[in-house]
Amino acid sequence: MKSRLVPVAGVLLLGAVPLAQAADLSKPNGEMLSHTCAACHGTYGHFDDDYMPPLAGMSEERFVDSMIAFRNGSRPASIMDRVAKAFTDEEIEAMAEFFAAQQDEEVTP
Repeated sequence: MKSRLVPVAGVLLLGAVPLAQAADLSKPNGEMLSHTCAACHGTYGHFDDDYMPPLAGMSEERFVDSMIAFRNGSRPASIMDRVAKAFTDEEIEAMAEFFAAQQDEEVTP
């Protein structure tokens, strides 16, 4: 009987590993939230053209100031004023931290 319990216990412990490595969802995850920006600003903020600035490498202060200005209407926008209203201050700060940590020339698969 004891020999059967060891493999079962091992399987149960292996099943718990993903739970231990799961993201802490009690606070906003900047990387996860950054995917909402990908359609216009590129994956992980790596996109640059005349109309959509890259977010990768943008300073935290500039990102936060821009998002707050879009959200409160002090910065004119065709879309970003509505997009920014969907995020809390804490979520904006998490995204700012994530984008600032990205290399502006880095292309991440």
